Formats: sequence, structure tokens, C-alpha cells
Amino acid sequence: MSAIYDELLSALSPQARDLAPDLSGLTANQPGYLDKISPTRTLSISLTDHGCEQNCAHCNGHYLKGMQMLSKLQTDALNEYDAVLISGGSSRNGSVPVAAHIDTILALPENLQLNLHPGYQPVEPLLPLKKRKPVVSFDLPGSDAVIRNIFKLPYRTEDYRKLFISYAKHFDTIAHICIGINGGKNSGEESTLDFLAEQSVKQAVFIIFRPTPGTELASAQPPELKRVCEVFRYARNRMKSQLLLGCMRPAATYRRDVDILAWLYGIRKIVQPHHELISILERHNIAINEYKNCCALNF
Repeated sequence: MSAIYDELLSALSPQARDLAPDLSGLTANQPGYLDKISPTRTLSISLTDHGCEQNCAHCNGHYLKGMQMLSKLQTDALNEYDAVLISGGSSRNGSVPVAAHIDTILALPENLQLNLHPGYQPVEPLLPLKKRKPVVSFDLPGSDAVIRNIFKLPYRTEDYRKLFISYAKHFDTIAHICIGINGGKNSGEESTLDFLAEQSVKQAVFIIFRPTPGTELASAQPPELKRVCEVFRYARNRMKSQLLLGCMRPAATYRRDVDILAWLYGIRKIVQPHHELISILERHNIAINEYKNCCALNF
């Protein structure tokens, strides 16, 4: 593995090279492969069209604009997809109105896999959806400060963790951890990873804060790569779970560096991995498996 290690290292920015694990760390994270996830076969549906009352500091409803509005959904369009992500804007209490649309969701073609993003709400009203065996994507904040200042909600970290446990009793529930969500600063990620390790979860998804125009945090910086690698290293040492690098993360050189570093730290499932990582792995005959659905559906 030394040849591939050297080439991956040389592809990193000079300031990122010192952040990589040594060669023994790469060898310990065998087997060597990459699951390349390009979710072109999953349709993202917003139950609230472009509306959101919660208006989190890092999003402000921006990402709803790239989703299919439920009010304009044409049934024939679903023929092009294998799965749907059911999401939308949140109310002021943090809930996405999934329960209000249960009949509509159950009426979706049975061949479609379902990925639910319910936000913060009790699990009981959603239990009728169990018959469709959906996956639940569950955002897990790492501190009360994140919940208060970024999500603008009155809950505590412990409330989210109790709710996660409730969902996991009924649904295949995948934790999503946003590294640096507190404006690029330490956001209590290790505390979340400790909790997930105690729950013996089988998988978890990392995303990385990226400043987004039109939000309170538009002028903030992404977390330093050093901090991201600290979280990757902690996760690898603390958890036996499969780890995945999800779709939201900064672009350009940052993305190249973080994707390569993620692979070096043993993260083998990456959404839309940088082309330089792919090219290097291909040159060294590393197996690359392609998946076309939302990351939470590929565990």
C-alpha cells in the first residue's frame, strides 16, 4: 500500500499532508476499496415546498430550493427513480410535517425506497410508515449551544439523544453529524460519537459545515482540516461502525483534501468523491463500487 499512500499524500495540499495518518494507519483500515455514491436515482421531495419557519443559522431554507416541491410533483416523474428523500422545511418547534402527509407517502409506488428526514418530533405519529420500512436520517447535534444558537430550538442534547433511541427502536435510523456546524468551530462532535458508540450503532454519516449565502453564517469559515481529521481519528478509534462522508461539505481544494484524508482514515463510503481520489485509486486497481441512491440507503 506504500505506493498508493505516497500518491495520495502528494495529491494533498502541503498544509494537509501532515494531517494524514501514517502508513500503518492506512494498512490497519483495510480492506482497500471505495463506495462511490452518486445519488442520481433518489428524488429529494420537500413537503413544504420552499418554506421553512425554523430558519437555522447554517441553512435558512436554502437547500429546499434544490428539492422537488410536493405541490408540483408529477407521479410519472417517479418512474425515473429508485428512492425518494422525504424532507422539507421545519416548523418553529423543529419538526418536518411528515405525519400530516402519511397517506401521500404511503401512496408512493411500492418499489421506491424511502428515506425520511423528520427533524425533531415524536416517533409515534410516524409509526404507520413502518410498513414501508423506511430509513430515517436523524441529525444529532453535539451540544446545547448548537441547538440553541444554530437550530434556534429550546431543547437539550439529551432530548435529541432520547429521541434518536426512540426512532432506532422502530426504524433503521442513521445518525448525521455535521462537523463544525457551530460556524466552523468545535461543535461537540466527540460527545456525539461517544453516545453513538454506547448505542453500538452500525453506521453513521459525517457532513461538514459549509458557509452558505443568505444565512447568518455566510461569512464564517469551514472547520479547519486539522479539526476534521481529529473527528475522523476519534471516530475510527471509538467506533466499530461503518462511516460515510455525505453530500454536504465545502468545495474545491478543501473537498479534494477532505475526501483523500477521509479515505486515508478508513472512510470507504463517500458521496460524489473528488475526481483526484478516484483517479489515484483506479491507477492502483483499488475496487470502486458505484451506488446511485441517497447515502443513508447504501449501508
